[in-house]
Amino acid sequence: MTNQKLSNAESYTWQIIQEHYKQVPKLSISEIADLAHVSISTVNRTVKKKGYAGYADFRYSLEKKELPQIQGFSSEVLVAISKNEEELLYTIHGISAESIENAVQLIDSASEILLFAQGLSANAAKEMMKKLQLFHKKVNLYSESAEMLYYANFTNAKSLVIVLSLSGETDEIIKALKAAKQKHAVAIGLTVSSNSRLARLADVSLVGYKSPLEVNYFDLDVHSRLPLYILVRVLFDAFSIFQKKENKKILERFPIHF
Repeated sequence: MTNQKLSNAESYTWQIIQEHYKQVPKLSISEIADLAHVSISTVNRTVKKKGYAGYADFRYSLEKKELPQIQGFSSEVLVAISKNEEELLYTIHGISAESIENAVQLIDSASEILLFAQGLSANAAKEMMKKLQLFHKKVNLYSESAEMLYYANFTNAKSLVIVLSLSGETDEIIKALKAAKQKHAVAIGLTVSSNSRLARLADVSLVGYKSPLEVNYFDLDVHSRLPLYILVRVLFDAFSIFQKKENKKILERFPIHF
């Protein structure tokens, strides 16, 4: 499974790898190990936790990847831009049209919508809430553990729970979602892991792509939510188109005469 929790030594190794991102295709695994002052097995274990078969597979993936050609930026900034470009393109190309269509239908038919999200994912959820309100949907956002669990227990078969979680493994969110599912609520999950508990529990999953090559110098979850924002944008573009078509059908059936 990708994005497994790294040990302290592995986190430092990953930081060293990303700081030498441009040089990695030319560096052997022993050279990386020397730079990070760790063993070769630690380097291999680190890249495997990030979703690669091993260091050789990781290095080959970087050899095939070209940095964007933008004037005026350092190579370090170009690497950062490349990571965002990767997340954008891979998320868009990986979106399932069938899943988007199913999600649109669920949103349209829901009598009430509950949004569950925590941390920085709550910002993407706020954007979703505002867009749902523009369509006059009854919607509330819950980001506190106790709140999510409390309101999950008052859902029913006409309720729609939309969960935004980068990893899809946040225990508090999963607990609340399970409670809602026991009340027969329907669920849409937005995440970056198709193997996550969220993806398995949700009736419809929208799965984005999260680049493993993100530097995080903090002991806090400050990872980019770009994939979630992209999924929200595509979902509501599709929902807007759906609504316009439905309104057009109504007008054709019941024309208004002045």
